[in-house]
Amino acid sequence: MSIRLRFTIALTLLGLLLVGGYAVFAYGWEVDDLHNATEREVLTLGRALATSLGNALRDRQRADIDEMLRALEPLEPKIFVHVHDVDGREIARSKGDPIEPAVEATTEATIESLARRAALTARETVTLEDRRFVYAAPLTADSGEVIGAIVVARVIDDLRADLARTRWRLIAVVVALGALTLAAGVLLGTAYVTRPLATVLDGISHVRAGDFRSQVPLAHHDEIGALVDEFNAMVAALADARQRIDHETEARLRLERGLQGIDKMVTIGQLSAGLAHEIGSPLQVLSARGSALATRSADPETRRQAEILVEQTARITRIVDQLLSFGRRRPAVIAPRDLAQPVRTVLELLDGEARRRGVALELAVDAGDHTIDADEDQLQQIVLNLVRNSLAATPSGGRITVRIEATTEATTEATTEGSRVRLIVRDTGPGIPPELQGRLFEPFFTTRASEGGTGLGLAVVRAIVTDHGGTIIARSDRGAEFTVSFPARSPGVG
Repeated sequence: MSIRLRFTIALTLLGLLLVGGYAVFAYGWEVDDLHNATEREVLTLGRALATSLGNALRDRQRADIDEMLRALEPLEPKIFVHVHDVDGREIARSKGDPIEPAVEATTEATIESLARRAALTARETVTLEDRRFVYAAPLTADSGEVIGAIVVARVIDDLRADLARTRWRLIAVVVALGALTLAAGVLLGTAYVTRPLATVLDGISHVRAGDFRSQVPLAHHDEIGALVDEFNAMVAALADARQRIDHETEARLRLERGLQGIDKMVTIGQLSAGLAHEIGSPLQVLSARGSALATRSADPETRRQAEILVEQTARITRIVDQLLSFGRRRPAVIAPRDLAQPVRTVLELLDGEARRRGVALELAVDAGDHTIDADEDQLQQIVLNLVRNSLAATPSGGRITVRIEATTEATTEATTEGSRVRLIVRDTGPGIPPELQGRLFEPFFTTRASEGGTGLGLAVVRAIVTDHGGTIIARSDRGAEFTVSFPARSPGVG
């Protein structure tokens, strides 16, 4: 059972108890008041009639007695007057309203007994006798001698009808009050308890689902309103805590990835150093012998095999050199550099290879300032790797566009905006499959193993970009696009 219903039922029962108790007492007071008023009415009328009828009986004016009783009938139809002589015999009576025959005999016997007693005792009495107030009194002469008795009976059926109407009115009032209290309790409970609590519960369900941005609206400035205020404050605190946890988790993940990268770098460095030491000399011997054999042999097949030997030996040497450069890069010489300069140098170097492949190389430089703090050789290495990858992926007739632009964008370590210089390399090749985009920068991951790819080029690029405080993003939309973003050199820095 809801709080609203329990509170309403309790309030209704309390109201019914109070009003019902008052109605019971009020009804009792009404009964007593009516009985007392009727008793006084009968007593007053009886005493007045006793005096008048006593005088008429004393003077033996029977006609006067009958005249008074007839005059009384239309004035008091609910009153019966009986006049008896000193022996208790009835000598006159008023007609009055008829009553039930079963009650008539009892009433007549009672009246006769009361008249005889009043005549004998010379005392007046007022009693409630079976639906009637009965007043009995002696009739006396001037000398005080009892000469008869009078009995005045007042029928109280009309009083009972009035009391019945009063009783039903009180019952109707109690029932109406109970219904109104119940309805008001339900309506007010819905407006001030159920709906605000439902709103709070809805807010709780949103928070449980992970939505910490929802706020419960404040409808009333009461206890539930204070609860809503505290709930909103709690949700705000939880949102701040969740945000801090997310930031800490992201920082921890970045740290873990960085440690994993460092571990890979250490492993690659150790591997490359061992390879260089163990196979460097044999490779030089194989290359020299193969070159000599290709030069001196007269057999074409022998020369072809020797050239293959020299070519594969050179490939192994390049792989070892790349391992050494990736695992143990020389310290960068950081100085103010215009990014456009190393880009132009590399594009001039690769222009011949691009023409042989039938690929157009384009450079677009905006009018902004492209000065960054960087190592020029490492910048050239970034451009060389990215453009070579695009050349390998772009078919004949395709196009590679290199753009350099100065822009303002949100930094990765703060919410403030900062000036950036971006290098964008876009080709018209087949693009990057979505399932491979997450592994592009992993060491030794390559899709061109059959063409001699080692999977170290993009890993080296990302390592250099990270060392320079930049970011690199790969996208694929009808071709591949690599965006490298460097922090621009701050104005006034020497």
